[in-house]
Amino acid sequence: MSKYDYGWEKLYQGVRILTMEIPQRKRLVLAMSEIGRIRPDEHLPNKIVEEFNEFIAYITSVPAKGDEGTIAATVNSLDDSEISEAIDKIIGFYDKVCRHSGPI
Repeated sequence: MSKYDYGWEKLYQGVRILTMEIPQRKRLVLAMSEIGRIRPDEHLPNKIVEEFNEFIAYITSVPAKGDEGTIAATVNSLDDSEISEAIDKIIGFYDKVCRHSGPI
């Protein structure tokens, strides 16, 4: 068992959600519901903690409106290319954690 298993699991679940056949924005919001549970200092390798924290700050940067949380508010404010970039970022985090863990 690795120190980063929980972080890997949440990123894996997020990536799986990103492959669902629902609108891209909804996939991103749902994926973040899993990824947002990661405590970077505990669940991720040190070399990606700062980048991950910056991403979380970015993806929660728009204040919540009504029953919409900050993630949904932010995602709804992004254009299509920004949505794609956010998705690529998540996949990149997953890749980095997998590479850090090495072969099984």
